[in-house]
Amino acid sequence: MESDPKSADTDQGRAEAGINAVQDRGGPFVAAVEATRMPMVVTDPGIDGNPIVYVNQSFIDLFGYTREEVLGRNYFFLTGPDTGPEAERLIRAAMQADEPLTLEVSLRAKDGREVWVAQFVSPVHDDQGRVIQHFASFWDITRRVRAERRTQRLNEVLEARVKERTQTLQDEVDRRRALEVVLMESLREKDQLLSQRSVLLHEVNHRAKNSISMAISMLRLQIGRQDNPEVSEALENAIQRLDHLARIHELLYRQDSNDVQAVDMAGYLTELCRNFGHLRSPQDQRIDLTSDADEITLDVDRAINVALIAGEAITNALKHAFPDKRRGTIRVGLHRQGEDVLLFIEDSGVGLPATRRTGSLGMRLIEGMARSLNGTLAIEGDRRTRIQVRFPLTSERNDPAG
Repeated sequence: MESDPKSADTDQGRAEAGINAVQDRGGPFVAAVEATRMPMVVTDPGIDGNPIVYVNQSFIDLFGYTREEVLGRNYFFLTGPDTGPEAERLIRAAMQADEPLTLEVSLRAKDGREVWVAQFVSPVHDDQGRVIQHFASFWDITRRVRAERRTQRLNEVLEARVKERTQTLQDEVDRRRALEVVLMESLREKDQLLSQRSVLLHEVNHRAKNSISMAISMLRLQIGRQDNPEVSEALENAIQRLDHLARIHELLYRQDSNDVQAVDMAGYLTELCRNFGHLRSPQDQRIDLTSDADEITLDVDRAINVALIAGEAITNALKHAFPDKRRGTIRVGLHRQGEDVLLFIEDSGVGLPATRRTGSLGMRLIEGMARSLNGTLAIEGDRRTRIQVRFPLTSERNDPAG
């Protein structure tokens, strides 16, 4: 790639003559190029090996060679073990085709450092259109390439961890199913295991919360790879609902009662509303969220349905009922009315729009939970928004055959 050693002195002399000619012709232009921060060289294709006849100070600073070590040599001497042969082929092809070329290539400084550059090569013509010189500039992109490599390594590590956690989640789901099967079989065989049921259900709720947290982490990784705002918003909504479900399981797990099948709804709803503080800014306490519940006890499944209905309604109110930093209140109530229970969530906000959007996921969830409670759903939204569900107090009345 370099000129023959026997003609080195001749090439060096011609190179020195070439740089003198460039400086004589360039005048202020050469002075400006010498002062620029962009490393540049000029080569002479009329000399065997196309040696460098001009090099500016920025090139010297970047690669660490002296002018004497650079002049008269072809800049391919900068190639190192990581330089792909395709780069040299493309540059030679561009020179032969008399065309400019831009490419990214790995080179080596005098001290052995790897230097990644964006190299621009262009022919220089005289008045008759003949190629008399080749111009090359080198923009240092080493930091960017290193950052990209670090990012790639991090992505590989993250992908490996996501794969590992996905498998762990699947194993956890399989183990939970196996645990439920063993639990049901054991309960049918031995009545004495009833005393252990509370501990086992605590464990199931705890593991469910951990599994949901793992799913949330995986969804957050997906959001980081998305550039579609609609997909990102849908994933954020899914994360919010999973987070709410995890908090419901956490409240069940933290209950002081020995019988986790019987949930004290007054304390449960108070804790649920307190947990929704994470949706509000610490500096913004303009919305009061309160609960008011009678002393009502529900089984776990129905307590979760009540919590999901309340959670969806509260989330919707926090997002839409108080625009422009309006102040207001959101109240959650659960009261016994004869053989029924009345659940309501009402706010003092702007009410529902005249044209309501139908078929939203949140409303479908509320409707589905209401059906699971064997309840009836009613919505008011003219001057305020009130969502209420009336359902039987006892679970036996949920059974159509009862």
